[in-house]
Amino acid sequence: MRLLGILLAVAAPPLVPWIAQRPVEATARPPLAPACRASQLRAELFLQGATGSLVGGVQLTNAGPGACALLGRPRVSFAGGTDRVVVQASPAQSTPDDALVDPPGSLRALAPGKAASVSLWWSNWCGSVPTALRLELPSGTAVVLPLRRASRCDDPSAPSTIQVGPFQPALRHLGPSSRLPLVAAILGPRPVALKPGLRAFHARSGTILRFVVALTNTSPRPLSFGSSCPVYEESLDWPHSQVYVLNCRAAGPIPPHRSVRFAMRLRVPPPTRTGVSLLTWELAPTTYLPPSASAAVQVVR
Repeated sequence: MRLLGILLAVAAPPLVPWIAQRPVEATARPPLAPACRASQLRAELFLQGATGSLVGGVQLTNAGPGACALLGRPRVSFAGGTDRVVVQASPAQSTPDDALVDPPGSLRALAPGKAASVSLWWSNWCGSVPTALRLELPSGTAVVLPLRRASRCDDPSAPSTIQVGPFQPALRHLGPSSRLPLVAAILGPRPVALKPGLRAFHARSGTILRFVVALTNTSPRPLSFGSSCPVYEESLDWPHSQVYVLNCRAAGPIPPHRSVRFAMRLRVPPPTRTGVSLLTWELAPTTYLPPSASAAVQVVR
């Protein structure tokens, strides 16, 4: 038996300790930077159909070397179109709290690599399709975005309307090249049997849930996280999430087709409802198809 225990200990991946390191947050009210100019920004337009309207927005990423301010809301117009347009101001989007999104005041100094977004809702276009959407920034410069389609014509006697939201901090989601060759799995004893084949963790409201996440390198090469360790987001019944930095320095490179186990902790807040909740865990959430895992948790008072 002693020999079996030694063999199991050798075969098990190492357990990397948990660290209480939070990611560096943007300042809520930094000193006001010069207004962003169109030449400093990389713009992407996202529009999709919604009962005849086109809904989406524009994401603006600071591609310049320094911070710039992006406050208020842009003026919007169309180029090459033949319809009348009424521009309406819409309020800031009401979205669940996201621990990864910077505070609104951080747009006083949008840092290089950070992004902001503007929401758009475009309805009733009855003329020829415009060639471009033009966003005039507070700096007096303009971002011009090509258009390939327009919203549906519902009433030729009425003007087209486009609702424009204010600038808001946004997450900059990366492309396919950012995908990490990792598979995540949540490990740990699950004493609660919910049904045949499904067991759950047991947690008491107001305490700390301890579990383990195994990250397996699926590539044929060692995986190193580079100069900075990625963040991970964990939650019980999203959107109330907690964000920490992975203790990748203690783990070192992950060998090809091998796993490393990371100790995890998640505070179960007192307001959490009792019963079965979903534990979700996601690494580097802004990367393409980020590694993630989930598990059931039985919460009691």
